[in-house]
Amino acid sequence: MLKSILLIITVCFSLTVLAQEKVYNTFNTTRLGNGHTTETLWKRELDLFFGHKFGDYSNGLKNTFYTTDVSFGADYGITNNLLTGFSISKGAGPYRELVNGFFKYKVMQQEKGGNPVNITLLANASYSTMEASSDSTSPVSFQKDVHRLAYTFQALISKKLNDRFSVQVVPTLMHRNYVAFEDVNTMGSIGFGARVQINKVLAFTTEYYLNLPNSRSVLGQTYYDPLTLGLEFNTGGHVFRILFSNSPGFTESQYLPYTNSTWENGGFRLGFAFGRLFKM
Repeated sequence: MLKSILLIITVCFSLTVLAQEKVYNTFNTTRLGNGHTTETLWKRELDLFFGHKFGDYSNGLKNTFYTTDVSFGADYGITNNLLTGFSISKGAGPYRELVNGFFKYKVMQQEKGGNPVNITLLANASYSTMEASSDSTSPVSFQKDVHRLAYTFQALISKKLNDRFSVQVVPTLMHRNYVAFEDVNTMGSIGFGARVQINKVLAFTTEYYLNLPNSRSVLGQTYYDPLTLGLEFNTGGHVFRILFSNSPGFTESQYLPYTNSTWENGGFRLGFAFGRLFKM
């Protein structure tokens, strides 16, 4: 009888441990297309990030390689679930020069038989350092320093369906302290992303943000939803990403509100991004 009770307790304990087995590597890196994934760094990991985009293809090759957007930054794992990052961006949209900082915290880890999804919260702040425009209707005619700030808040929700396929949904709220005449300060978005792992090295990614209001028009300029397709090459030390996107920049306050071209008219651009991990 005692042996039977001990056997039952052992089996129940084993099932409990199995049910709480965590699921890792939902995505290959902390970023997908332009935006973030639910992934965080391990404690004391440093990830140096560099991104570059060329001009769009709407006028053929004429301006493609002469218009560039660049971003450089560093992410650091404070704990296994808490990540902070800092970056500088230049060359995209009305915000030509930006300093960015963010915190990212994973509140739920997907488990086999337990938690069904990953949930990570992100808060980002951007500050424009560019010279203010003299045009009072411009989104960069800053009259006060506080007008240079923009904020983004996201709840990233992802699930690893199997070893090859992962999906993500990203409810997003953005607030810009100063916008162009007739524009809105606060706008919402819903992001959708996926990764298909083709083999150990190569993966295909896609990322789309549905902006609300959709396809808004400001002072005769129409803005569209950003759509980014990518190829990821995992070399072990870093993940190199080739991107095709209709959006400028790598910062939320750039690509979410100020994507002014569409794939339909050839308004996509070539880009690449990579990060290099260091153990501190």
